Amino acid sequence: MLNINFELNNELKNSYVELLCSTKFGNSRNAKTVKEKFEEYKELFGDYSFEDIIFIEPEKINSLIEELETRNPDGYNLKEIFKYDGKFQPLIAKFFERYVNPRICYYCNIDFINVFDEENNKNKFTLDHFIDKGRYPYLALSVYNLVPCCYVCNSKKIKGSIEFYEELKLRDTNPYSSLFKFDEKVKFKLFLHKNCKDLNIKSKDDIDIPLKERYTNEYDKYIEVFKLNERYEAHKDIVFDMIKNAELYPESRLKELQDLTGIPYQQIKQDIFSLIDEDADLSKEPFSKLKRDMAYELGLIK
Repeated sequence: MLNINFELNNELKNSYVELLCSTKFGNSRNAKTVKEKFEEYKELFGDYSFEDIIFIEPEKINSLIEELETRNPDGYNLKEIFKYDGKFQPLIAKFFERYVNPRICYYCNIDFINVFDEENNKNKFTLDHFIDKGRYPYLALSVYNLVPCCYVCNSKKIKGSIEFYEELKLRDTNPYSSLFKFDEKVKFKLFLHKNCKDLNIKSKDDIDIPLKERYTNEYDKYIEVFKLNERYEAHKDIVFDMIKNAELYPESRLKELQDLTGIPYQQIKQDIFSLIDEDADLSKEPFSKLKRDMAYELGLIK
């Protein structure tokens, strides 16, 4: 749902490679780092270096898959090279926590994902392999294939190991990609039931807030996979509260408050409706896309 605005500079790349090479696999005598294991089977990867694969840009992942699947259709030894196991998981999560600093699930924009767990004395955090690491093991450690998200989105009941590449390879839905235009193309829309007139709404059950895409159906599968419409159905009270506030504070009332308090009209409006600017970073607050889209629907932002 939201783009991840994260760019790797050379310093961060070096830090990530050092992190991956800080762990060795195998018995003590023959233990090797993931990069050392990669060098043993370098012929399987053609002209791609270890760094090329670890830092493959999201727009180029499809081309990488096509070439490597042709070279090595049976996945020979690749799972043994790129193991995303218990040794790597906490290290990589720390890297993301430090440099990406994610707060909200990028898939759904519903839940905080970096919440302190007092019982285990650590931050709860999950990274999803956008393209399944079981089917494409050489992407298991690739930075731009790891999406910070909530446990619901990363569960078997929601995304599971769905083959995003298999089903959507002609449609770029990787949140890191500059081609990912979900927020631009897909908007929450407000629909009132037939018995409602002029926003005379008695309860949240009188409204629907489906995601609607303009001009294409490029993101239909994305909406379906993450069950976004079904999950947001449980949060219609947010929109209902916005509607009731719109009834209580029409423009005439807001201007009266400006005259009474001396506070600028736009500031009063901002405070009452918690308006989110068009260019705001939606990844900092839950339901930020819903709130902003509904503000447009209600005419609070023009």
